[in-house]
Amino acid sequence: MRPAFSASKPSPSGREKGRRKGASAAEQLLTGQAVPLRTRLHDALALGLTKSDGHGAKKWQSTDAGVQSHVLKSVGAFVGCLSNELLRLPPIKESISDILVALEGILKTENVSVLIQAADVSSKFFSTLGNSVRQYSVLEMVSCLSCHLSANQLRIALPCASALTCILNNQVTARASTQAEIWEALDKTNAVASVISTLQNYTEDVHPLNYLTEMISLLRSILWIWPSSRYHVWSNHNLMAKLAHYCLTAETTVSAKILKLYAALALCGNGAMVLLKNEELIIKTGNLMGKSHPTVTRIEALRLCQVFLRSSRGCNWLMTAHGQPIVQGITNAMSEINEKTLVREGCRTALLALRYSGNHHRCFWFNAIDKILYKILCGSCNSSSHAHQTLCHGELFNIDSKDIMDIHPYVWDILGYLAVHCDNEHFSLASNRFNSEKKSPQIV
Repeated sequence: MRPAFSASKPSPSGREKGRRKGASAAEQLLTGQAVPLRTRLHDALALGLTKSDGHGAKKWQSTDAGVQSHVLKSVGAFVGCLSNELLRLPPIKESISDILVALEGILKTENVSVLIQAADVSSKFFSTLGNSVRQYSVLEMVSCLSCHLSANQLRIALPCASALTCILNNQVTARASTQAEIWEALDKTNAVASVISTLQNYTEDVHPLNYLTEMISLLRSILWIWPSSRYHVWSNHNLMAKLAHYCLTAETTVSAKILKLYAALALCGNGAMVLLKNEELIIKTGNLMGKSHPTVTRIEALRLCQVFLRSSRGCNWLMTAHGQPIVQGITNAMSEINEKTLVREGCRTALLALRYSGNHHRCFWFNAIDKILYKILCGSCNSSSHAHQTLCHGELFNIDSKDIMDIHPYVWDILGYLAVHCDNEHFSLASNRFNSEKKSPQIV
């Protein structure tokens, strides 16, 4: 007997249930936390946000300092309650679009106290938005923020630089047309010249350290995306001398940021050669790879070397005069088994260097590259049951299949380049070291 026909709706799929549950949770979150602040925000925005012809695009009209300050306070409170979940909700997106229009208008005021407040709110606003900023049109904001980079008031220039950096860091993968428009806005407002002037005029006794680091971060973001901006930096001898001075003498947090800037600058061949010809700087870079420095600084030093090593010319310049300390820094990083990112960056740097023939191969063998690669394959010679053993092909295959750090492909490629450029001298180095140790791991 056939079952009776049921007119009831089919039960929703697991995906639909999950979507409904997520939407319900988001709506509940919006109701519980953000609605009162959003209501207050829109009440404030209504005092100055209008449509010029009654319909179409909104514009900020109010020039009253009291109204502007009130709106900025409402924006700050609203931004403080936002989360990644809320940022995905359509009502919140609408509010963010309105905030952008308001900030664009308020940042054009000549009232210094309001500008200070607007710059601070803008910095917090874009920091909160994160990569969701790519969903909005920010071209006008880029222009407004760039105009204040040369402001005499640090309390205006500093947060504007921070906000602009947040925006630009999320434009790396933007469409070419979008990047071109943003560069045009930066160019018209002399953003690069303003940042360069700030860095050249920076004085430790007068300016706070975060003023220096924020401007360095902003310049690095610009150099990374727009190649045409790099000439203005590497051709400026005064600026390059200042940056080198900061890198050589300032604390490691500053050095790490300058290394990131250098890596962006070195993407230009001329910029790379200017850096490579600075003996003190390259020595400092090798030193910053040392174990006594924070991991983040060591990683940035390795990444700078990776840019240098993109070409055979860069490799020759780097390794001919500074091969041993640079290679030692690379192999030290590769030996830090518990620091996955550091090991990975060390392997990447070694792979780039070993593509080319030269005496630096001898440095790698001298620094026991074979033992280091073995340790990476085994995880750690100190804790691995395979330490001090000779592994057969099958055992190596089993270890490789458990490569949780995804580093083993680098190891095999490095071994390939070592084999291609290996000669009897390198074998003798490894053999002498093997004979001087009672037990030494081998790869067979």
